[in-house]
Formats: sequence, C-alpha cells, structure tokens
Amino acid sequence: MEARSSRELQARNYLEKHRIMDLLTYLTSALLFFRPALKTLGLCTADEVLKDDGHGVTFEKFRNEVNKRTQEIWSAF
Repeated sequence: MEARSSRELQARNYLEKHRIMDLLTYLTSALLFFRPALKTLGLCTADEVLKDDGHGVTFEKFRNEVNKRTQEIWSAF
C-alpha cells in the first residue's frame, strides 16, 4: 500500500512540476472557446489553421487578434 502511495505522490509532483494540468486547462479552453468564438464572429474560416506562439492565450491577446482581424475585414469597405 505504501508503494502505491509513493507512486501517486511521484505522479502528483510530476504533474505539478511540468504544469500538465495548466496545459490541459489551456487546451480545453482553446478547443471550447477561442476557435468557436472566432468562427461566430466571422473572423476564422472552418478550414483555417490557427497559429500558436507557444504561450498561453490571454484575454488581451485574444482581443488584439479579434481587433486585428476585424480591422482587416472592414478595411475593404
């Protein structure tokens, strides 16, 4: 029983050290929020590949991207 507890503790420490849960939260947010929001706003096509700079998407980055794409769309008028 003690070996199991030790393995669970090692696994928990590994997850915390490498921020695996933060990564999973970010990926879930990206899948559930960012892409559908851009599609809803007409700022992203269904087949468009979104680029990732390797950093988390903050609200400010998201807002700036939406503003940039909106400006591009409206500049045609």
